[in-house]
Amino acid sequence: MRLPFLLACLLAVSAAEAFELPGWLRLQGAEKREKSAAAPRRLGISEFTGGTGGSARRSLERELAAASGIVVTVEQPEFQVSGSSVGGRVTGRLVDGAGKVLFERTYAAPGLEENLRLLADDIIYSITGKPGLATSRIAFVSDRGGTRQIYLCDPQGGEVQQLTRHAHGAVSPSLSPDGSAIAFTSYRGGFPSVMLLDLGLGWERSVTDTAGINSGAAFSPEGRRLALVMSFLGNPEIFVTDLNTNTAACVSDTLGVPSGPAWHPNGRHIIFSDDRGRGPRLYLAEIPEKEDGEARLYLWRTGHSFCTDPEFSPDGKQVAFTARVHGRSAVVMRDFPSGRSRVVQGEGAEHPSWSPNGRHLCYTQHGALYIHDLVSGQRRVVLSGHGTITEPRWMR
Repeated sequence: MRLPFLLACLLAVSAAEAFELPGWLRLQGAEKREKSAAAPRRLGISEFTGGTGGSARRSLERELAAASGIVVTVEQPEFQVSGSSVGGRVTGRLVDGAGKVLFERTYAAPGLEENLRLLADDIIYSITGKPGLATSRIAFVSDRGGTRQIYLCDPQGGEVQQLTRHAHGAVSPSLSPDGSAIAFTSYRGGFPSVMLLDLGLGWERSVTDTAGINSGAAFSPEGRRLALVMSFLGNPEIFVTDLNTNTAACVSDTLGVPSGPAWHPNGRHIIFSDDRGRGPRLYLAEIPEKEDGEARLYLWRTGHSFCTDPEFSPDGKQVAFTARVHGRSAVVMRDFPSGRSRVVQGEGAEHPSWSPNGRHLCYTQHGALYIHDLVSGQRRVVLSGHGTITEPRWMR
């Protein structure tokens, strides 16, 4: 069903050509908000009983050490996990500070490490409300059936599920933070249109009923808003639409071709790629707190050319993006708001997306889907031989 779409207001943008942010003064407010945000939750890990209890506890601690929002500690923990491990079979029990049992489960997968990853995911979800790696999903685009459609898989490349079957194709998936819905660009009417798909109920609907291009949507951190490209006013611009009120506001002012918006975890900044005739570069839009406020737009210098597909890390301290390195696409990471850049993978790698814990990136290379461990530097093929895979997006 197509819902009526209302343009609530057009926010004034500071200038038609974005300025480079001097000293990143504009992020001071965001930094203050981040510092006042909830501190990581403190978790204690008791000794595990059983023949493989010692190794199980050490492996669990390593898994949880990489999780955002959790600090493993022995000093005044807010939560405590205990358990046992015998022959690879793991039992875990999580209690809060008041002694209330949050869960007690047994994991009997074939391998000890797999069972510990599942236990770690349950702990992460119970404490932070966000999925861990084993329970997360990756959406991607594949042309396996002849037209580009959207699929879903787990981080091991299993449980592959085709989500769309649009005659003219579907691209640019974005999973909602809770994994219940996906926004994507459909060509079912011959022109790009942003759609929402409820993964539980299976229904689809259009996000807007405006004319022109509507594409490249990205869910906000709280899941209530979408950033997307719309051209009903003429030139394509980045808009933010509220899914509850079905209203939208413009946050860019460009004569170029913007694409690939992505949200900072603070929900106050959007980074995107814009080609203004000198190759695509990355820009940052600061969203005003009030509807009648002024949106501000800044050039974010990366030290690389032809920059696309930006995405913030879960903690907001880094941006991964595609750039041109030695004449070919490469996945690059850069500290945010400023700092060093490093090439994660060259030789045709592109479309990076962060894991929920911020330790891994998934990306595509030569049509295959990879996951790259940023701590160890190791990478593995997740899915290949499934057509040409592009545009992976990892559920947060």
